[in-house]
Amino acid sequence: MKLRFQITKEKEIRFISHLEYVRTIGRAIRRAGLPAAYSQGFNPHMKYSLASALGVGVVSYAEFVEIELTEPVYPLTAAEAFRKALPRGIRLLAVDAVENSAPALMSVAGGAEYRITVPWTGNIEAAVESFNRAGSVIFAKQAPKTREKVKNIDVKFYIPEIQAFRKGQETVLHFHCRITHNGSMKAVDLLNVLNEQYGLEIPVEKADIERLDLYRVDGMGNKWPMLDVRTGIRYKRNNRVRAAGVCPAS
Repeated sequence: MKLRFQITKEKEIRFISHLEYVRTIGRAIRRAGLPAAYSQGFNPHMKYSLASALGVGVVSYAEFVEIELTEPVYPLTAAEAFRKALPRGIRLLAVDAVENSAPALMSVAGGAEYRITVPWTGNIEAAVESFNRAGSVIFAKQAPKTREKVKNIDVKFYIPEIQAFRKGQETVLHFHCRITHNGSMKAVDLLNVLNEQYGLEIPVEKADIERLDLYRVDGMGNKWPMLDVRTGIRYKRNNRVRAAGVCPAS
């Protein structure tokens, strides 16, 4: 049995690294007393993982952690123990359970929804319109581990369209970003693309980046939730059908 939780990474901890965030989740699992499985060998590791890595400085309301268990547990009971064990800056939003044979969450994540809010009121409309009309937008990203030290990325493959609007003295960007087995694109790189290729002066260092959602994508391009709980799907255990549920926000 695998437990799956939807959790957050909020503003007060957004500058911790992805590795430290993963370690924090591992400590919470142990504090909660969940019967997590461990790998074999000289240096066993707890079998848990996150669906998609998040960049440093990004707030998220859609982080998903998957834990392989050694014995079945009732999801809502486990969720309550896990919720109490989580530190400040991480909230539990939902829980689901599947069989061990189910594909790993990190292998099925197909896209993410982002919102960027930046204290800037420059003229962005023309740049957004030009970006949306373009067939391709090539971004030369630094890649120190490669021979060329630079990797050319077609931004439009990952982010087909962006929306922008004003909110007082701020500019808000909204977009969806594709996730593939070969990688994805950082939201901050989109701002760099807009500055470099469209002559904007967005203060990238002041941008407030939020991941609003993470989802699956089927062969027809339809978006589906990461957890079955959102669509009311139930799971089977010991030939009995039990419903998973959403935990109230703490």
